[in-house]
Amino acid sequence: MFEELIVDQNPHWEGTLYEEGVGREVLFKVKEYLDLPHIIALVGVRRAGKSTLVRQTINFLIREQQVTPQNILFLNLENPQFSRYRSDVAYLEQAYNDYLKLVNPKGPVYCFLDEVHFFTEWQVFVKAEYEKKETKFIVTGSNSHLLSAELITLLSGRALPLEVYPFSFSEYVTGRGVALDGPISVARERNRLRKLFDDYLRQGGFPELSFVARRDTQKEILTMYARNILYQDIAPRFAIKKAVSLENLFFYLTSNIASLFSFNKLAATVGLNDKTVKDYLSYFNDAYLLFSLDSFSFSARKQIKSPKKIYAIDTGLAVAAGPSFSKNLGHLLENLVFLKLKRRGNQLFYYKTANNLEVDFACTVNGKVTRLVQAAYDLGGQQTRNREVRALVKALNETGLKTGDIITHEQEDKLVIGDKEINLIPAYRFFLTPD
Repeated sequence: MFEELIVDQNPHWEGTLYEEGVGREVLFKVKEYLDLPHIIALVGVRRAGKSTLVRQTINFLIREQQVTPQNILFLNLENPQFSRYRSDVAYLEQAYNDYLKLVNPKGPVYCFLDEVHFFTEWQVFVKAEYEKKETKFIVTGSNSHLLSAELITLLSGRALPLEVYPFSFSEYVTGRGVALDGPISVARERNRLRKLFDDYLRQGGFPELSFVARRDTQKEILTMYARNILYQDIAPRFAIKKAVSLENLFFYLTSNIASLFSFNKLAATVGLNDKTVKDYLSYFNDAYLLFSLDSFSFSARKQIKSPKKIYAIDTGLAVAAGPSFSKNLGHLLENLVFLKLKRRGNQLFYYKTANNLEVDFACTVNGKVTRLVQAAYDLGGQQTRNREVRALVKALNETGLKTGDIITHEQEDKLVIGDKEINLIPAYRFFLTPD
């Protein structure tokens, strides 16, 4: 039934490896998980490069692990030929059985299911095959809520999720042809790296944008990305009748990243009620488009009720959303710092001191602040410098920490204030440190 489609989607059976593009940093974690019995779930925003990561993994299995190519099955479930069958998981089982008949694989099978959530109840099929212990599943999806809910229920204890983001700065630099092999090469290429960071700050890290030079074309592509997710994923999935209100809220928030808001004021601004705003924000988060940040507090109730800060999955989206970001580089830098810290797996909050000074990020472990980070594009003015340093020192005193970091555009220094030490770290160096 699906034989021709299966053959077309698996050209590696002929012994030809895929073009890999820029090597993804998360690939090392995928390789580590391949040796475990668990299902690997690659989740992240659309166009972040999950399919490329799958191709890189297939190449690794064939080239490094000597896996027989026919023992690797790839199925793109978003393919239109699957569309009419997506409501019946029995057809997914049928496709898998067609594969088994086609190649009669000997030994373990690696099954890659791309955009797996397009088949309702996909987890029923995957769980049943997983229990036979003959197939290693690697699934991808673009919806965090859908996948997380399923991983917690039927796949609980059987799946390992890995988040896939747009390019990090290191990946972006590699994609632009700069090879770095240590601190010496970073120092040698520092001027070029500063220029590339300025491009990355405005353009963002969606892989496809690395090959688009014109800014107006970049903006059109990024706007298309967002609208496709809003209108083709979120609106149908949650039965939103007035999708234009969803779009208006998204672009309003994206053009105001790193700003504080309350649900009441936001609802009044965009002409929606509180509940609708909260729902829409959860949908944006589920689709990996926007993330909100609470204020740190030992009281969960205070955290929930605190004003929120909003960040985008990609700074290019913020630039595309509004012309104001051509000058508001500080908010773009703060957004990138948020993404860097989030990629590292930190539990993040912003921090308000007892006298209401703000520190951009507090990293916590088990409810305790372990690191404080400010983002300040330009510390050239004494007033700005004093404000950022004063807030950080006050927060260090309150949390008992000895050191804090300020990520700047280009400034590098180490400040000693009493028993506190503050590191000024230029952005290009900070973003080249491993996640």
